[in-house]
Amino acid sequence: MQLLIGWLILLLSLAGHTELWVLAVNRSHALPIKAYKLRKFRTVHDIAIVVFPLVLLLGTGLGETSLLRGGSVAQQPGWFQLILGITIAGCIPLTIAILRWHFIRHGQFHSAVTREVVSAVSVKGDSARGRARTLTKVWPWNEFCQIEFNQKRVALSPKRLRPNGSNEPVRILHLSDLHFIGCPGSAFYRCAVELALKQPLDLVVFTGDLIDEPALLPEAIEILRPLTSHAPCVFILGNHDWRYEFEQIRDDVEQSGWKCVTDQPLLTTVRGHRMLIAGSEMPWMREHPPAVTESGCDINLLLSHSPDQFKLARQLGYDLMLSGHTHGGQVVLPLIGPVYSPSLYGVSYAAGLFDLGPMTLHVSRGLGAKDPMRWRCRPEMTVLEVVVK
Repeated sequence: MQLLIGWLILLLSLAGHTELWVLAVNRSHALPIKAYKLRKFRTVHDIAIVVFPLVLLLGTGLGETSLLRGGSVAQQPGWFQLILGITIAGCIPLTIAILRWHFIRHGQFHSAVTREVVSAVSVKGDSARGRARTLTKVWPWNEFCQIEFNQKRVALSPKRLRPNGSNEPVRILHLSDLHFIGCPGSAFYRCAVELALKQPLDLVVFTGDLIDEPALLPEAIEILRPLTSHAPCVFILGNHDWRYEFEQIRDDVEQSGWKCVTDQPLLTTVRGHRMLIAGSEMPWMREHPPAVTESGCDINLLLSHSPDQFKLARQLGYDLMLSGHTHGGQVVLPLIGPVYSPSLYGVSYAAGLFDLGPMTLHVSRGLGAKDPMRWRCRPEMTVLEVVVK
């Protein structure tokens, strides 16, 4: 029995140690830290995850008092007991995250009225090159070339008088995190645009992270241009855009017919609803969006690249916030759920539809990713049917 307890302690230590590093990586990637520093931190993370099992083996020793031979924790060196205590404590947030996923977030993550999965392009075509092709061979279940086209309903109940009082639903296409980097290829994004053009839409919004390869900006603009003839198109930028000449990116996209709402909120009327649409690129660019409690509009909509701004948005009087950035974790493990999500709240708002009191939050899994790996977390584009009660 003591031998089994010893092995269990070591397994708990491994799990807790991994969770502590995951917490650190998720929070660090939610901050305005330069990309090269984040890459160095992830390298440290990778080394720590690989090396720590060796630390445990060396720490427990091979003598009669070793945990691997039935010894107790009290018989281990003091420094090793401290490591065990700290790392096993990491199992507490891990357990909370797993329980939250199963009983709360799982339903929010997959919430949709209708769902259509489209295989956009063959992974043997122009969609998979270099590292992506290697990943596809190693993990043939990789879903990075699929598109999950969702339709979701959002019911808003603003706690104020509405000037128009229209009952007409507003159909908003939410796009996010395209990450033009050459993989998937252009056929993937053209397929996504073609799907969107088949839908009756009142508004198209893009919530940041357009490119990871600046040379592909003209191609990205050309692919997205047809949407501007289909419905009004508004956008903000994200942290990956911040890494490049982001003001030039902003200007070029605007010249193609899209409207940036980061600095200048848009007042418009859609389906009889007076709408205010603002943007937030915090914490990477610009200041916080304006307060809109007294806007006199039926719908106050905020585009925020990061979902971390939801508390601020709620305080400022927004009814609906649309975000991306997290990619849904990209990999959703059985039993555990998503693990890596660049947010101050970890995986709590990795993706899905969230009723947050007077405000509703929708977090898109996005269409692209710098690292072309998706499992049980398909690329997503969503039509939100918004009703104001």
